[in-house]
Amino acid sequence: MKKIIILGVALLILVTGCASGEEKKLVCTRTADMNGLEMDFRYEVYYQGEDVNKVKTTEKVTSDSESTLKTLESQTKALYSNFDNIENYNYKVTLNGNTLTSTTDIDYTKIDIDELLKIDSSIEQLLNDSKKIALDKITQIYESAGAVCKEE
Repeated sequence: MKKIIILGVALLILVTGCASGEEKKLVCTRTADMNGLEMDFRYEVYYQGEDVNKVKTTEKVTSDSESTLKTLESQTKALYSNFDNIENYNYKVTLNGNTLTSTTDIDYTKIDIDELLKIDSSIEQLLNDSKKIALDKITQIYESAGAVCKEE
């Protein structure tokens, strides 16, 4: 009887450990030098199972051309301003010296996907049948843009 209880407990630990639904983190990075611009991009994808919970991005562009950086800053701010009224979609764009940094922090567990789709319909290609961001689809987008993705 004791062996059955021990076996049952071990099996329970094994099953719950494998199906814990613990949040994991995938980090995708890309660096490039192009037309006098040094780019350093980092995408942190927090997920459970196949559903993405959050994405945090940091994109840095360094250049000796102040006018190029100011143009990029203006364009980036204009792009992100479309998301100003979307709760749980946070962004920041800063120009410090010769580096432009844009960061986003998007909580897909709390965001109104339908409102997001009204602003950017291309997000629909990332959704699974449950209208959640699919891990494999977002990973494919990052990798097709030249990023290397690894579990952390």
